[in-house]
Order: sequence, then C-alpha cells, then structure tokens
Amino acid sequence: MSKDSKKSLQDLKDATNHAGEVAKNIWLAGLGAYGRAYDEAHEALEKASKETPKLFTELVDKGNRLETQARAKLGEATNIGKTISIEERISKMRASLGFGHTASADDLSRLEKKLDALSKKVDSLSKAAKPAVETAPKAPAKAKAPRKAPVKKAATKAE
Repeated sequence: MSKDSKKSLQDLKDATNHAGEVAKNIWLAGLGAYGRAYDEAHEALEKASKETPKLFTELVDKGNRLETQARAKLGEATNIGKTISIEERISKMRASLGFGHTASADDLSRLEKKLDALSKKVDSLSKAAKPAVETAPKAPAKAKAPRKAPVKKAATKAE
C-alpha cells in the first residue's frame, strides 16, 4: 500500500471514529435530558406532596368558616319563620288583598244605601231618555234593490 492510500485510510478511520463520537454524544445528550426531566419531575412531586397536607388543612379550615356562616344565616331565617307562623302570614296576605273579610251590619247597610241611590239615578236617567227617543224623527228606510239571479251559460254540444 502506498503512503497516500494509508493516509486516506487513516482519514476514513478518523472520520468514522469522529462520527461515532458525535452519535454517542447525541445519545448521551438525550439520555441526560431524560435524566434531568426525571429529576425535576421528582422534585416537583416531592414538593407537592409536602404542600398537599397544608393545602388540604387550609381548605378544611375555610370550609368550616363558611359552614359556620351558612348556619348562622340559616338560623336567622329560621328565627324569622318562628316569630310569625305561616297561618299568620296567610291571614295578613288575605287581609291585604281583601279576602276573608266578613261584612258587618254597618257595611251591608252602607252598600244598600249606595245601591238605592244608584237605582234612583238609573231610573231618572231612563225616564229622561224615553221622551227624547220617541220625539226623534225616524229616518226613512232605504229600499233594497232585489238581487239578480246569476246568469247560467248554456252548454254547447260539439257535433
């Protein structure tokens, strides 16, 4: 073999070795990225697991406070219902709408007087209106023209 061929063969081996090293470095970089991601995820998991009980207890405390407030509001609403019974509420509502009111003797006599006064007014108005109606001249009635019967077309036969 000549010197040139030995040199080119050596260059080829060097290039192959260099390509192998680059490929190995690429593989190791990927492996390193995987390891780094694993470590970061593991750290985040440990941190979250340490904070989870604290977060849970904070949520329980907040829930207790809200429950206390809700029970207090519910107690206020229940106390309002206890002071006034439903029957009392219904009777107040009926009274404000005018239902369930029993008429007294005074109410009935007052209504009778109003009815008598209205009847007298209607009678006087109807008497005053009768002469005016009788003396009013009657308008002559229009004579209606008789309706014409529809004209029937004679049927023609084709022969």
